[in-house]
Amino acid sequence: MSIHVALVGNPNSGKTTLFNRLTGTRQSTGNWPGVTVEKKVGTVRHSNGGITVIDLPGIYSLSPYSLEETITRNYIVDETPHVVINIIDATNLERNLYLTLQLKKLGRPMILALNMMDEILSHGDQLDLRRLSELLNVPVVAISAKKGEGIDDLIDTVYQVSRSDFCPGRGRRGRRRFGRRTRSACGDLNLHCRAHMSQYGSEPAETTRIHDPAVIHPFDAETEQETEAMYRRAAEIHDQVLKHSHQRGALSRSDRIDRVLTHRIWSIPIFLIVMFTVFQITFHENVGGRLTEWLDIFFSETVTSWFTSWLTAAAAPAWIESLLIGGILQGVGGILMFLPQITLLFIFLSVLEDTGYMARAAFITDKIFQRLGLSGRSFIPMMMGFGCTVPAVMAARTLDSERDRRLTIIITPFMSCGARMPIYAFIAGIFFTNQKGLVTFSMYLLGIVIAILSAFVLSRTVLKGEDAPFLIELPPYRIPDGKSLFMHVWDKVKDFLIRAGTIIFAMSIVVWFLQSFSFSLKQVADSASSMFGQIGRIVVPVLKPLGFGSWQAAVALLTGLIAKESVVATLEILFPGGGLESVFTPLSAYAFMVFTLLYMPCMAAFGAIKREMNSWKWTLAAVGYQTGIAWLMSFIIFQAGRLIGLG
Repeated sequence: MSIHVALVGNPNSGKTTLFNRLTGTRQSTGNWPGVTVEKKVGTVRHSNGGITVIDLPGIYSLSPYSLEETITRNYIVDETPHVVINIIDATNLERNLYLTLQLKKLGRPMILALNMMDEILSHGDQLDLRRLSELLNVPVVAISAKKGEGIDDLIDTVYQVSRSDFCPGRGRRGRRRFGRRTRSACGDLNLHCRAHMSQYGSEPAETTRIHDPAVIHPFDAETEQETEAMYRRAAEIHDQVLKHSHQRGALSRSDRIDRVLTHRIWSIPIFLIVMFTVFQITFHENVGGRLTEWLDIFFSETVTSWFTSWLTAAAAPAWIESLLIGGILQGVGGILMFLPQITLLFIFLSVLEDTGYMARAAFITDKIFQRLGLSGRSFIPMMMGFGCTVPAVMAARTLDSERDRRLTIIITPFMSCGARMPIYAFIAGIFFTNQKGLVTFSMYLLGIVIAILSAFVLSRTVLKGEDAPFLIELPPYRIPDGKSLFMHVWDKVKDFLIRAGTIIFAMSIVVWFLQSFSFSLKQVADSASSMFGQIGRIVVPVLKPLGFGSWQAAVALLTGLIAKESVVATLEILFPGGGLESVFTPLSAYAFMVFTLLYMPCMAAFGAIKREMNSWKWTLAAVGYQTGIAWLMSFIIFQAGRLIGLG
């Protein structure tokens, strides 16, 4: 029998690090049924049998005020995992214990995993594990997820707890059984709730569902007095089990670092310097640039030579060679050669996140955001947008205000996602060879500026409203765990490789076909006479004032609506031996980069915006606004550049 274990804990408690430590590469991701919140499931191999681990969303309480809290509580209640592991940050014991006391009310077998115990010991503090176990009446295991300490003890405890709780033939001990009348009454109450909610034109939240009388939870209507009593109890337990050393009065290492990094004057310049340094290293000719150059040579010379020799020996038709060499290899290889730079950027951003610096970045930008009419909570989805727009848009659902949610969804696509980076690297490598890092950094910075200015305008016009309060936890600065860092970066790199092997592969075939054949399905020698050439000419008049009024640029932007990487794949296929300079100048190339930064995101992001907005009117308005801003900014940059003699 496989044991099902649920991981529950506060954000920044080390829950994800523990999940990675337990499951390694034996994990999969998906979505929870009916929602777009990510679900992670992994397995643990052990001599005693298999363990299935479910990584539940990080939450501070079980009160059903957010989707994450609802998912976590309903999973524990409905799915009845054999064991719940409550991960606690031992350095923030009192705050974490509030969730622990709530979990105990659910009556599920539970283990307390006290994480970061190595930090407790380094401070000279003493934590009485036996007394803590007695007060809570649950097993307590000291671990360090980052260092892998105590993991075997935790797994052994899982088996012990699961065996003592599970009784073959009788179900789980402690689960109360109710008669048919009682269960029928609960069902009628569910139907009544749904009928009542439908009067207001919406489906009932998951929290209105009644499971059985044992789980009509006090959290649904927890009074202020009950909450205060639970916090008092957490404080009492904390005081009984934790003894601080005499050195505790001194400023911690994190406090001393924060005096500089969150300084009211220097924090913003430091943040900009940090990000600028990241891009300089990523695109420096002797670091990321050199690695990209090696991959370019590998694909354009070595792999191309292999394919050419093989096709010649096989006496393959000319169109097959054109498809494989000029289509698939040119398109997919043109994307994959940027893998080293993309990996470097993911590594740097993951390090900044794992050290705790990104939380500080949200903190220091909050005042600016508030003055511009944007909630400080919006910073997190916006920062996620540097990875991928889709989860960033979905993350906006954590915002309490509908006005803030919509505003964040509209401006988040201005954050330069990872799919846009190959475009910058490709064009900057041709037109701005000595300033690749600076030019790429300017794209990311411009996206932030446009997002902030958009928030300022929209919050005072179509999206007026009061700003929501912003609370954020600043975790202690920590050295990133190598394994977790690897897993984090690998997830992003794997996604990039999958897109290259699926979407970009398919788009390369489509692009090759459209630029090789006319509408009469005759192969053409000049791609200007192809289907692509004729389609591009329709769009050219709109783009001509922006400086890139060629059909090649037009169709590259159209393919970018499927996936932004397709822009590079299309240009590589249309200009196989180079020659991009024939349709672009440095000024128009920069304007083109600005347009790709700001115009409508890919179709996957469009779908996410539609789901989260739940309105065609707002969705079309959002992408129309983004594309309009892209046209306007490219127009201003190109025309202003011409006026001062840069064109």
